[in-house]
Amino acid sequence: MFGLPSRLLRCMATSGPGDGGFARPTSTDEAVSPLLFYSWPDNQRPRVCILGGGFGGLYTALRLESLVWPSDKKPQVLLVDQSDRFVFKPMLYELLSGEVDVWEIAPSFTELLKNTSVQFVRDTVKLLHPSDHFRREPGESRTGGVVHLESGTVIEYDWLVLALGAEAKIDVVPGSAEYALPFTTLDDALRVENKLKMIERKRFGKSPPTIEVAIVGLGYSGVELAATLSERLKTTGTVKAINVQKTICPTAPQGNRDAALKVLESRNIELFLGYFVSCIKEASTPDDSSGTVTNSKVDSDHKKLILDLQPAERGIKSQALEVDLVLWTVGSTSQIPRLQSPDAPYVIPLNGRGQVETEETLQVKGHPRTFAIGDSAALRDPSGRLLPATAQVAFQQADFAGWNLWAAINDRPLLPFRFQNLGEMMTLGRNDAAITASFIEGLTLEGPLGHAARKLVYCLRMPTDEHRVKVGISWLTKAAIDSLASVQNAVASSFPSPTPMADSTVTNQSSPAAAMDPDSEVVFDFMPYLCQYKSGRIHRPGGAPTAPAGTDPVRGVVSKDIRAGPASVRIYLPPGATGKIPVVVYFHGGGFVVGSPARPGTHNYLNDLVARSGAIGVSVYYRLAPEHKLPAAYDDAWAALRWVATLGDGEEPWLLDHADLSRVILAGCSAGANIAHNTAVRASAPGALPDGVAIRGLALVHPYFTGSEAVGGEIDFGPEIRGYMDRTWRYVVSDTVGLDDPRVCPFVDDAARKASAGIPCERVLVCLAEKDFLLRERGLWYYRELKASGYAGEVELFESKGADHAFHFDKLDTEEGVKLQEQLVAFIKK
Repeated sequence: MFGLPSRLLRCMATSGPGDGGFARPTSTDEAVSPLLFYSWPDNQRPRVCILGGGFGGLYTALRLESLVWPSDKKPQVLLVDQSDRFVFKPMLYELLSGEVDVWEIAPSFTELLKNTSVQFVRDTVKLLHPSDHFRREPGESRTGGVVHLESGTVIEYDWLVLALGAEAKIDVVPGSAEYALPFTTLDDALRVENKLKMIERKRFGKSPPTIEVAIVGLGYSGVELAATLSERLKTTGTVKAINVQKTICPTAPQGNRDAALKVLESRNIELFLGYFVSCIKEASTPDDSSGTVTNSKVDSDHKKLILDLQPAERGIKSQALEVDLVLWTVGSTSQIPRLQSPDAPYVIPLNGRGQVETEETLQVKGHPRTFAIGDSAALRDPSGRLLPATAQVAFQQADFAGWNLWAAINDRPLLPFRFQNLGEMMTLGRNDAAITASFIEGLTLEGPLGHAARKLVYCLRMPTDEHRVKVGISWLTKAAIDSLASVQNAVASSFPSPTPMADSTVTNQSSPAAAMDPDSEVVFDFMPYLCQYKSGRIHRPGGAPTAPAGTDPVRGVVSKDIRAGPASVRIYLPPGATGKIPVVVYFHGGGFVVGSPARPGTHNYLNDLVARSGAIGVSVYYRLAPEHKLPAAYDDAWAALRWVATLGDGEEPWLLDHADLSRVILAGCSAGANIAHNTAVRASAPGALPDGVAIRGLALVHPYFTGSEAVGGEIDFGPEIRGYMDRTWRYVVSDTVGLDDPRVCPFVDDAARKASAGIPCERVLVCLAEKDFLLRERGLWYYRELKASGYAGEVELFESKGADHAFHFDKLDTEEGVKLQEQLVAFIKK
């Protein structure tokens, strides 16, 4: 009847009322049986389907929820998005600077919608079958059409909102799709963050060449990326920014453009204006005589890239840039064209860009029951220009779309949309931004004031009141901590050091550097983990993303956070646990300065380890340096072990019911392995642990040990590596003799050797990574020295081939990741 396949109509007729779930058709037609139909709770009330959970889609759903409706006309609202998180995209840049956490700018839809009647389905739209363009006779069904999802689900609706946004158009020139990374989604931002960390780790402690990052496009996104990354890399890297036009941010207000240009020119950024990228390719290896570049270092995980730049106008020579990373910020494409049915490809009217043509009321032309907003819509202002694809436009359109849906359902007049430009904002660093307000001509807020104003505006723009409060408290807390650190530093700096060390980073107060902004001057660089500024502010790149405790839906492991005496732990219980099982006390890595059991990679790893081994997992929250220098982490580790040894002070039911205290395993990675070793040494003291408690094994994965004298392949290290190791160790510990401290060099003398040989466990497993250039040799040294020390237990060595330090957190499902996990599981079960 409405231009839909007859089979589909028969199927829809079989789906009855439900509770917001899904119903399969009862037809015996085999061709139809794979389809799954969404069952609306009430077939009498209007059904509104919103496709896309960005600013347009989510805020329309929340607007509909906030309006007052007649009881019989309040619509059932279903929100569909391919991600399980809403993303506040204007603040993705702050993920790279570490200024925000993932939960702050990417809360889950479940969390945001928990106090509403809006239903959420995570799925990808496959096909649109609107039917509101057909003429209907009185009494005929008023359905607006159906939507097909990739999962096979079919949704019949009365009203539809298209808010799918645009996708990055990355396949623009040869090599761009293969080698360039976009920056438009949360997954994109996390992918860039992981790539940067990998590059920073590989260049860690090495002399030039520095890290080279190319950014293609200098609109708002490109400029904000360039400013953010240049601040993060500082002297360790260079940003090469490329734009086809001779100016940056051509559509931005003059004040914002001037502020941005001033920042870009003041940092380690090279501007290539008037160029376009003609192709991207891999740099050749040293033995490839046909390549353009012959001195590029290439390994299995990271390869240098070459960008061919061609002039956009005469008078400029072409260039070739060699870089480590390419970020692509130009071009986008609408999702709507590929969603139209092949049988009716022009049902939804589109412009040349693939955007939906709409009326002033935001209704799709010729489709009175379909609305289009945000990047999906092609709406023009009174002057005839297309409205920009910005969050500000989507905010305002969502408000109008919600109201006009209310008006249409209640047979009231619809309002024409009028965009009000409130101004434009851009971030230029952790403490820098530019804001130009449209209602005050010529006013541009820059620097810290602009930065504070931008964050305040975005906090107020968060989707729900509850999330606004949470984010506001979090940001105020961070600001207070930074301010307190600045005050402490100011007080400390008022007392000059009588005998500064030769490698001190304190600046001579009479030097030009003393005039630098104390919140920008780095006094200690512990990359890729953190930087400390003269003001006292500590910046940890990537922030501190967290994963909540709970039930892992894939593995069935249950976890919870709990106090463990003076410390805290996240405890894990394997599925179907019965009887007494081993207990693995785990210490995360991170150079003693970053990480926690709630870090997504660590949490996922423990879920997997506990599920595979069938053991209880106890992952320890220990205090981090430099705020809490060692031995704080050692003390927290010991408190957690004592808590386990007393069955959670006799109060933790998981331990009381299932913990076999004769089979306790201490385990850790990197700095966590160092903590595990030192905890085992401490446990060797008489009476340290209650009777009946036995540490069965010690598993050290890529352990962090060092020393003043080179061992094995460390003789190839330059003096800068040894100096760096000494500085970073002194940075995290309150009182030490340096690299000959037995806590970091456990076989440095006879006393340390005796203490290490006396660890009270039957077995020790040392796991190495073949490409862990900084710590592999020292881990091998630990294995050999322990075997030769007189230790009475069994010592095992395992090496992951072709793997880098701590690779398994990101590559747990790879061949080497699985092998490492199986080795640990066998060690626990032995």
